[in-house]
Amino acid sequence: MSVCAKAIQQPDGTLLLALDPTNTDTSTCAYVVESGASNAWQELGNMSIGDAQVISAYVAGVWAVAWGIKAIRKLLSINEGSRDE
Repeated sequence: MSVCAKAIQQPDGTLLLALDPTNTDTSTCAYVVESGASNAWQELGNMSIGDAQVISAYVAGVWAVAWGIKAIRKLLSINEGSRDE
């Protein structure tokens, strides 16, 4: 969510940004304050199909490695169980 802000000069010379929710047109604002959540979703919205495919391939690869480790652990535990008998 983007909100306009206006700069207010303090008595000591510093500036304070005060949010101005009444101004809804952010293209006319001198300062625009954006929430971090809107920036994150904006980046996901700008992702290309190729980028999404690369990320999904990495996710699938991590899942496959985890499944493989789980299968090996299960195989080793079955072999250890038959050895104890």
